Amino acid sequence: MLVTLNEYLAIARGISVSRHRMLFITLLALVVAISIRAIGVLLISAFVVIPACTAQLITGNFTRYLLTSTLIGSLSAVGGMFMSAFWDWPSGPSIVVAQLGLFLIAASMTLARRVIA
Repeated sequence: MLVTLNEYLAIARGISVSRHRMLFITLLALVVAISIRAIGVLLISAFVVIPACTAQLITGNFTRYLLTSTLIGSLSAVGGMFMSAFWDWPSGPSIVVAQLGLFLIAASMTLARRVIA
């Protein structure tokens, strides 16, 4: 995690930044490649981007950002599955719609906070 937060500090502590970065990129590519075959491009792209963007709007702390992003992804998956069952929609697009809804709520709250302040 130190490599992500402060690369120069990681180098000063003797951590091999290039090796950790390569390992992270390789694992991410492997997970995305396997997941695309399993559940599709739209859903994987949405799960990689939307929860992270939403969490970034809400939090300012990296640890909270990670936890919030995970929570948003989980809640949107469960909410999308319920939407899928209730309205008889395909599950993948329902999850993406749930993620979009959470993002729009977070963006609206952030905009309202800026206008008020």
